[in-house]
Amino acid sequence: QYINETHKERLTILGQMSASFVHEFRNPLTSIMGFVKLLKLDHPNLSYLDIISHELDQLNFRISQFLLVSKKEMWNESERFWLNDLFHDIIHFLYPSLVNSNVSIEKNLPYPIPFVGYRSEVRQVFLNILMNSIDALEVLKDERKIIIDACEDEERIHIVIKNNGPMIPAESIETIFEPFVTTKKLGTGIGLFVCKQIVEKHNGAITCRSDSEWTEFHMSFQK
Repeated sequence: QYINETHKERLTILGQMSASFVHEFRNPLTSIMGFVKLLKLDHPNLSYLDIISHELDQLNFRISQFLLVSKKEMWNESERFWLNDLFHDIIHFLYPSLVNSNVSIEKNLPYPIPFVGYRSEVRQVFLNILMNSIDALEVLKDERKIIIDACEDEERIHIVIKNNGPMIPAESIETIFEPFVTTKKLGTGIGLFVCKQIVEKHNGAITCRSDSEWTEFHMSFQK
C-alpha cells in the first residue's frame, strides 16, 4: 500500500510539473518554429534551416509527451486512418536521424491496414519507440537495423517494432513502462510510460522482450 501511495504521489507531482513545463516552453517554441518557417520562405537555399526545423519538430514532440502526462487533452478526434500511411509519414519525419545514425529500417506491411483511433497519439507511440531504437543503436559498431511488422486477424491488430541493439536486462524489462524508469543516461523515463497509457486508451496492450539479437516491442489492439 505504501508503494502504491508513493507511486500516486509521484504521478501527481509529475502531472503538476508537466503542466507547468508545457506552458512555459510551448509558447516560445511555437514562435520560434513560426519564424523559422518565415526564414525558409525568404532563404529557401539555406539547408541548415531545414536542420533547425527538424530539431524543433523533435523538441515539440518531446513536449507533447509531457502534455499527455499532465492530463491535458489534446484537441484531436478519433478517426479512421491507414497504418501504412502513418508509418510512411513517421519514417519521413525520422529520415534525417536515420541517415545521421546510419540506421536501416525495414517496413513489412503487406497490405493496407485500417486503424480507428486518435492518430496523433498513435503516431506518438510509434515515433517514441522508433526514436528510442535509434538511440539504442548508437553504441552498435556493426549494421544497425530496425524492423517494423504489422498484421491483423479477425479480432486484433498486431504491430512489432524491433531493433538489433544491445540487450535490455531482465530487471529493466520488468519496470520499463513505469514512470521515471529509463535505460538512457539522459532519459526522462516518461516516453514509454506515455506509450503504455496511449496503447491502453486504445484498448490495446504493449509488451517488451529483449535478447542478445533483438529488442522487440509488441503492440496488440482490439478492433
